[in-house]
Amino acid sequence: MPTPQKEQIVTEMTDKFSRAKSIFLADFSGIDVNTINALRKKFHEEKIEYRIVKNTLAEISFKKAGIDGMVTHLNGVNSYAISYDDPTLPMKVVDNFRNNLEEKFVVKAAYFEGEVIGPDQIKSIAKLLTREQLLAKLIGILQAPVGKTIGTLQASVTKFLMVLKSLETKKSNQES
Repeated sequence: MPTPQKEQIVTEMTDKFSRAKSIFLADFSGIDVNTINALRKKFHEEKIEYRIVKNTLAEISFKKAGIDGMVTHLNGVNSYAISYDDPTLPMKVVDNFRNNLEEKFVVKAAYFEGEVIGPDQIKSIAKLLTREQLLAKLIGILQAPVGKTIGTLQASVTKFLMVLKSLETKKSNQES
């Protein structure tokens, strides 16, 4: 018979898994508490939720959330990095932090944009640009032609005004 506390955890995790844009499942065994706390702090700074949940409760939560593919990876000691905004951000944090972890923090699987992916695909996610970086690039691309057009028009107007000023000066010199 499940306890009310376990039922509350399942309800909470089901909600979190349902709303997540990405969930990274990692084995953190062999990492000391200070390192895990530093990683938690990094996740918190990036607005990524980092949780440790028993496998049986996580399995029930995944099934209730409709994410069946993650269940096969639930063995050993697991933690979950959950992102509600930028799906690539948890892996970027782990990748940047990995030097301190000496490869002990192993990302086993991820639920990424509606699909469960394995470790091979996860490594390429860290190389993807964030949403903000992509938007900044798009804005730069869109602004470049406008800036060039404005520069061309300003140059043409400036040249035209210089010609008019030259004609005015020439005409005033002829009249004098």
